[in-house]
Amino acid sequence: MRALGFLPKPLGPDAPPAWAEAQSLYEKWLRARDGSETFTVEETYPPGSLGEYYRLFKAKSKAWRKKALRTKEDYERAWKHIGPHLGRKTITTISVTDIEDFEEVLDTTLSPSERYRVMKCLRALFADAIVRLRLNIKSPALAVANPQPRGRSQIWLGSEIQKLVAGAYELEMDGMAVAIMIAWDTLFSPVDVRTLTKQQLRRDAVGWYLHRSRTKTDREAFGHLTDETAAALQAYLTELGADLLPTAALIRRKSGKAYALGVSGKNYFAQDFRAVRAHVFPGDQRQFMDIRRSGNVEADAAGADKSTMAELLANSMDSSAFLDATYTPATVSKARQIAVTRKEGRERLAAEIDRVSGRSNRRA
Repeated sequence: MRALGFLPKPLGPDAPPAWAEAQSLYEKWLRARDGSETFTVEETYPPGSLGEYYRLFKAKSKAWRKKALRTKEDYERAWKHIGPHLGRKTITTISVTDIEDFEEVLDTTLSPSERYRVMKCLRALFADAIVRLRLNIKSPALAVANPQPRGRSQIWLGSEIQKLVAGAYELEMDGMAVAIMIAWDTLFSPVDVRTLTKQQLRRDAVGWYLHRSRTKTDREAFGHLTDETAAALQAYLTELGADLLPTAALIRRKSGKAYALGVSGKNYFAQDFRAVRAHVFPGDQRQFMDIRRSGNVEADAAGADKSTMAELLANSMDSSAFLDATYTPATVSKARQIAVTRKEGRERLAAEIDRVSGRSNRRA
């Protein structure tokens, strides 16, 4: 395993985040063993270098162990760019010019959002090293501006989601079809959908729902499932023909394998969604993540309370998310309440689109 790049790695306390990372490493090992993917041995760096500090930071610091799996993935993805340019340089000798040269490389090779994430991780790594190593220097990474790119604004309409689901079934990507339906119902993020497990699927007197902690924020989240989605999910699980373990992934690739986790493996989940999108809407560039925003737009159109939406999305969308989470904990009943509100908003959006379209036709 070491020859293939798999080195000893502490995963932290025996809890869901560690289990998820262990599962991810196991799946990577299976792919490396059957030759479907190649992993290189982790590079060694000179003492005192940024690369050596990053290695020790991951291996020994409690701060790294406490980071969410998604945050660790961001660091690993960023290091693929940082390492080749700055990894072998001594921390105390990295200059503002070095950072500016690195920035120029990022500007010409990465998207604005990816460039922002890489620089954000580099800044955080420098800040941590300065504190832990008690270095009497200012972070050179702060001398370069790192403006956050404008957020995405694209949305999917309910009718388009139905077409995507139908297209996924046409391509025999039943797992992706169910994933799209779940995302539309629950407004979970892509990573939260693809990492769903059997034990997170629940049922009460009202119906089926999902209960999990968000991968990125570790905040509790509930997701209401419509009868249609619940039926599709049950049919899909029957189709898999296996009695899944409680911690086994619900959503799987066409081959029956769980979608790859982590940054070393290929993102088959995104790849499969792009295939469905190209099949149904050729040339369209909207993404799976836009589903989450779309549901929020529906609820907002019907006047949904922002605090309730922040609670449902398990993020800090409103200005008092902490207090809201403290005094009004998330419940499945509120998730269902938002589902009803979204339906009203969906009807209002459709009416508005019809009205504008009709006016345009009359002018023509």
